[in-house]
Amino acid sequence: MRISMVVNGLLAALLLAAADATQAVSLWAAGLLVLNHAASNGVALAGMGQAPEWRVRLSAVQGVALAVAAVVLVVAAGRSIAGMAFPDVPLASLALLFAIGVTVVASTLLFAGRRGTLTPRAIWLCSRKNVLPLGAGLAGLAASWLLLDGAPDALVGAGVAAILLPAAFGLMRGGMADEGMKQP
Repeated sequence: MRISMVVNGLLAALLLAAADATQAVSLWAAGLLVLNHAASNGVALAGMGQAPEWRVRLSAVQGVALAVAAVVLVVAAGRSIAGMAFPDVPLASLALLFAIGVTVVASTLLFAGRRGTLTPRAIWLCSRKNVLPLGAGLAGLAASWLLLDGAPDALVGAGVAAILLPAAFGLMRGGMADEGMKQP
């Protein structure tokens, strides 16, 4: 779990740095997605051996941070569309392709110590939560390049951020529900 947290954290840092350099909203969304995975691993590791209420509080804090970041990203996507910003498509595409490669390799390595055969289906089942949004980001960048407009990239980025909102509210609601059950 620590290795997954470190790999996701480093990949998120790379994606967020590339997003800052390219101004691609889909890269911001991809960075937020991967950063959320790193934070989930960090919350799980920090909560081990702690009282259950600490795990609940940490999850609630993660949910609030994720919700705020996702809403900010949707607003940034709207501003990008209104400002007619155009991302650096080749560099952003390379960053997303690298992220897809790292995700597939990490999913493959999960099977290193297991019995049985490694199949493309097993890799797909393990990596689809990340590969689909990253692939959507690539599609948005391709559409931006073809249309010479930054709106498709911003719309895909906003869509990925919107997909993260239910997870954020679930983390917050789980934390609030457990806290509410303790009170008389």
